[in-house]
Amino acid sequence: MTKFKKYGKLSLFLNGVKKMQASKLKRVVLDGMMLAVMIVCAQITIPLPLIPLTLQTFAVGIIASLLPLIDGFQVILVYILLGVVGLPVYAGFSSGTAALLGPTGGYLVSFVVYQLVTAAWLTRSDRSAQQILLANCCGALLNLLIGSLWMIPVLHLSWQQALLTGLVPFLLPALIKIVVLLPIVLRLKGLVAKTFVKPS
Repeated sequence: MTKFKKYGKLSLFLNGVKKMQASKLKRVVLDGMMLAVMIVCAQITIPLPLIPLTLQTFAVGIIASLLPLIDGFQVILVYILLGVVGLPVYAGFSSGTAALLGPTGGYLVSFVVYQLVTAAWLTRSDRSAQQILLANCCGALLNLLIGSLWMIPVLHLSWQQALLTGLVPFLLPALIKIVVLLPIVLRLKGLVAKTFVKPS
């Protein structure tokens, strides 16, 4: 009888290990898919009359809204590092430290801020449509603000010129992208959440 109990406990333990491994695999696959979405969206530009609308920050919003804070941070960090080592993953198939340290480098670096702020906000909320909208507006605004201020030393602009160049024209496009990503996140958040539920 004791042997059967031992075998039963061993079987439960092995089943638990298998479930954990399957859960980790799903997590890695999902993170990889989000990284792929980020790379693809970085190359998509929607031409508008005054300002071209890229989907790079759209992908950041999706990642920040769907993935847990640490997973989202890792995805964004890997994306930035892939570009640093020379893979053409940035907008316009650009890459390298020149792109990162150039006039638009501040936007790339602040993707991390966008993701961390948005994910942290949503971690402490009910992830309702209103909270997702507010969290992304806050993250996107910080992204634009940091990207604009980055231009001050790089392009020798005043802070007024930097804000008028790098922030004001992109406020409406940023809001449009957030409004578009909202129904996508609401549709997928339940499915994604199941991937990160710890097996019992």
